[in-house]
Amino acid sequence: MPPETKQTPLERIAELEQQLALADEGVSKLARRCLALEQELQDYLSKHARHDNDANPALLQPKLFYDRGTGFSEQDSLSAPLSAYQPSTRSVSAVFELPCEARALRLDPGELPCYVTGLTLSDDELTPCPQNGIQLEEGRTLFARSDPNYRLESESRLPAGTKIIVSYNYYPLIQSADEPLFDAMLQAIEQTEKKEADARADAAGQAQQAARQAQEIQQLSRLLAEARQQTEAYRVSLEQMQASTCWRLTAPVRGILRIIRG
Repeated sequence: MPPETKQTPLERIAELEQQLALADEGVSKLARRCLALEQELQDYLSKHARHDNDANPALLQPKLFYDRGTGFSEQDSLSAPLSAYQPSTRSVSAVFELPCEARALRLDPGELPCYVTGLTLSDDELTPCPQNGIQLEEGRTLFARSDPNYRLESESRLPAGTKIIVSYNYYPLIQSADEPLFDAMLQAIEQTEKKEADARADAAGQAQQAARQAQEIQQLSRLLAEARQQTEAYRVSLEQMQASTCWRLTAPVRGILRIIRG
C-alpha cells in the first residue's frame, strides 16, 4: 500500500474552499426548499379551508389566560364576547382587562385548528410566541390541531387593571363529516412541518460545518503566511551569506569537497 501523500497548506486550503462552496450550495437549496414547502402549505390551506357557518360560536371565541403564580387554568381566564369575531371579514378585535397581577399570559384565538394573520397587541412589550402552531412569514401562523394558543412573553409582571387589546384575522378549519379527509389534511400539514424542521436542522448543521471549515481555512492561511515569511527570511539570509567574503574565499574548498564526494 503506497504511503499517504501529505497535503501542502495551499492544497488543503483549496480543498476546504471547495467543501465550503458545496456547503453554501446545500444551504441555499435547503432554503429554497423550505420556501417551496411553505407555499405548498398555503396553497393546500386555501384549497381545503372550511367555511365556519356551522361552527359553534363558542369554539371561535378568543380567551386570555393569566398566570397569577399557579399556572394557567380555566378559572384564571377572560373570554371575549362572541361579537368579537366577525365571520364576514374573519376579523377579531377584543379588549381584556387583567383582574390581578399576572406573571405570564396565554392567548387562545379559538378552540379549532385555524390560520391566524395580522396579530397585533396594544402592549409593545408583549411578544406573541405560538406554542403549538407552524410559524410562517410576516406574522402568520397555522395551527394544525385543536386548542391553538400563543404565549405572550413579557420581561416584567403585568399589574392588575392592565388593558390588552388584541386584533387579528382568524380562519378556522372546521372538521366536516368527512373525518378521514380532514385527518389526512392535518397529517400532510404535520409532515410538511417536520420536513421544514429537518431542513432547518440540516441547514444549521451545514452552516456549522462551513463555519468550522472557514475557521480552519483562516488557520491554514495564517500558517501559510508564516511559512512564506520564514521562506523569505531564509532566502534573504542565503543571499547575504553567498554575497559574503567568507563564502567567496571558501568556494575552492567546496569545489574540492564536491569532487571528493563524487
